[in-house]
Parts: sequence; structure tokens; C-alpha cells
Amino acid sequence: MAIKNLWVIMPVYNEEEAIELVVNEWVAALETLKINYVLCLLNDGSKDDTLLKINNLANNYSKLKIINKSNSGHGQTCVMGYQMAIENGADWVFQIDSDGQCDAQYFKNFIPFTDSFQCIYGVRKTRDDGMQRTIVSYFVTLFTWVATGKWVRDPNVPYRLIHVDVLSKFVYKVPVDFHLANIFVSVCCAKLSQIKWIPIHFRDRMGGTASVKTFSFVKHGFKLFKQLRHAMKVID
Repeated sequence: MAIKNLWVIMPVYNEEEAIELVVNEWVAALETLKINYVLCLLNDGSKDDTLLKINNLANNYSKLKIINKSNSGHGQTCVMGYQMAIENGADWVFQIDSDGQCDAQYFKNFIPFTDSFQCIYGVRKTRDDGMQRTIVSYFVTLFTWVATGKWVRDPNVPYRLIHVDVLSKFVYKVPVDFHLANIFVSVCCAKLSQIKWIPIHFRDRMGGTASVKTFSFVKHGFKLFKQLRHAMKVID
């Protein structure tokens, strides 16, 4: 299943320190693969000079698409990007973060599996962003399993390639108040298709601070549990 029209979705919030390095890295990696792609940067109401910098980058790279929107949070911004990709004829959607943690060198390892799988995810085998984040990721995996009955190895990982045939079955049903929508998406993918997991190394941030705080997963745990339970009903 060759990739004919790839949309790369990158939500951006207050990443003025990292965004130029990240975009340059990903454009270089995508160009070497000779794939027809759009790199869509969704500025989620940044309060620093992020928007200025990504608009300047768009002057240098014709395949950049810039969306400037009011703040709705990381997960809902990703959902908006998925929907735009579908509506603009993408056959595959790849989601990454804008803080430099997603190393572009691993994406080429995903391509061979597009013939056999419709959902291809990175799994963070090693990471530089601290033990607290590793522990929380493990907690989220267990919590997701208890809430849904689906074992998803790394449900909040941002490094994910999904075919629109899978996305289109649920992406317009994501509740608008779902705080951690990436986890919802992962559960839907696991229910509707087999996920292929590709080992990746997760780097530390190149600058700025995380928009999703380390223990917000725990703080919002009860709400997340109820939303995940509802998610299973949405996609049944």
C-alpha cells in the first residue's frame, strides 16, 4: 500500500526556540523519501514568536501549510489536523510533535510496513526526557487497559502513522471535551485495526516547556477513565 498523499500533522504551541530546527529536520527527512507530502503546522494560539517563525519557514518550503487557530489544547488540535488531512485527500496521516523529541531518522522504518498495516506507531524504547515521564507513560498504558480492555503499548506517543480508512471511522466522533484525545485515537486504532509498533528513541525537548504537564495525566485520571469508557461505546 504505497503512500500516495501523506499529511504530516504537527501541533505547535509556544515553540519559538525549537520550531525552526524541527521543521528543517523533518523537511530534509521527508524530501529524501521522495513522497508526496504536506507538512501541516497547526499553531494552537501561541503567545510567543512561534507564528512569526513558522510563517517565515513557509516562505522557504512550499510544502508547508500553516493553520493559525485559537487555543484548544494539543489533542484537539491533532484531531483538527486529522480531519483536514482527510478532507484534503490524504491517504496516510503522520502525527509528530514540534518540540524536537520526535527524531526524524525513524520515520523511514515505518514505510515498509504500510503494505501490511494501517496503523504504525512508534514505541518509546528509550527516552531522554526523564524518569517521571517514563513512569507516567507506563501508568497511562495500564490505565487505558483497565478502562477499555485494550492493551496499547504507548497510547500517548506522538509518533504515529495512520491510514485514513481507519481514521475516517472515528475521527469525527472524538468528543470535543476529551482532554487527552491522542489516547482516544490510540484506543480506536487498536479496536479497529492491528497496530504495528516500531522502536524509537525519544529525545529531550529542544527548548520551551511541555504544554501537557507531567502529572496532568494523574490529576485528570478519573475524567480520563470515564471518557475512555465512553470511547468504547462511540466506536462499537
